[in-house]
Amino acid sequence: MWTTDLEADELLTGVSFPTWSGRSGFAIEEFARRTGDFALAGAAVAIRLDAASTLDRCAITLFGVAPTPVRVTAVESELLGRNIREIDADEIGRSALGSLDTVSDDLHGPAAYRRRVGATITARAWRRAVDEATVREGSE
Repeated sequence: MWTTDLEADELLTGVSFPTWSGRSGFAIEEFARRTGDFALAGAAVAIRLDAASTLDRCAITLFGVAPTPVRVTAVESELLGRNIREIDADEIGRSALGSLDTVSDDLHGPAAYRRRVGATITARAWRRAVDEATVREGSE
């Protein structure tokens, strides 16, 4: 059950996240100017591969580039069913940021800068997730 608001007399006692089985990989990357600062751009990537190295599950969420985290479901959908070896990480980064209607533009960084950094960070997170999933090839 998903609830967004707690009543005054309620207390959150736990959160659970279902795990992905099989050849899966996960990564979170972010860029901040100083340690401890909020990220100017960041990405969380989760993937799962089938036995033929085809992407059968994918989740990509961007943060720091918009007022709230944004899941780029259109990009995820385009990737499903493709062989992991045929997917270009840099193109995913560009597509993910290109899919956003607006990108934050404030005193910490202009929108164009956040788009460039966000695309690079997304590509980096994608590569790490792929590395983790492909390391698990021999474990299945």
